[in-house]
Amino acid sequence: MSDIKYRLAKPSDAIQIAEVHYHVRDEYGEGFFAHVNRDFLKQYYKVILNDPYQIVVCAELDNKILGFSSGSLDVSQEFKGFRKHKWRFVWPLITTALRRPSIIKDAFDRFRSTSPDSDKKFVNGHGARNEFWAWLPGRDDSYMSIYTQELMLYMMKILGVREVYGEMDSVNQKIVRFQTRNGNKILDTYKMPDGRERMSVVMDLDEHKFKLP
Repeated sequence: MSDIKYRLAKPSDAIQIAEVHYHVRDEYGEGFFAHVNRDFLKQYYKVILNDPYQIVVCAELDNKILGFSSGSLDVSQEFKGFRKHKWRFVWPLITTALRRPSIIKDAFDRFRSTSPDSDKKFVNGHGARNEFWAWLPGRDDSYMSIYTQELMLYMMKILGVREVYGEMDSVNQKIVRFQTRNGNKILDTYKMPDGRERMSVVMDLDEHKFKLP
């Protein structure tokens, strides 16, 4: 396990990172990203990994990515990127809709929420944001995923970020317990269109005690 290496992800890692993300549903199958297919996730990470405002730290062993943590330095810029590349997601959404037709409406709602004047809220739409965090299931080294999260946050701090926003579903108690113990403070709660209760949180990086490898 000491042979695991941590590094910044690059655009050519999109397929491997999408595969890791796909398997998050093995443990938690709620929400939009738990229902899109692999092709959608591949397009998503091709956009993310070419976004200069994104930080994605991955853990690698023998040239295989085991896990990653991603965050945005500026969510408003990330949203602009998604709107610019919206056509890349059309075919993956169509193929996903063959087994889950409701995904089309979900996607339109999320797309509209990226507009600056939208009154829909799925995620925090301003500042820096802590986004996805995943590790391949079934491995006995999953505890090392903590380092991908800590390294991503540490890089944000080095780049001048002081507060990082994020979201947690209330039903996912494992993540809620970890993130609140790790310094995230709950700002508010709100209902998602599918009825899930979601928490909006913030972390003060000046106060955070980093756990680095």
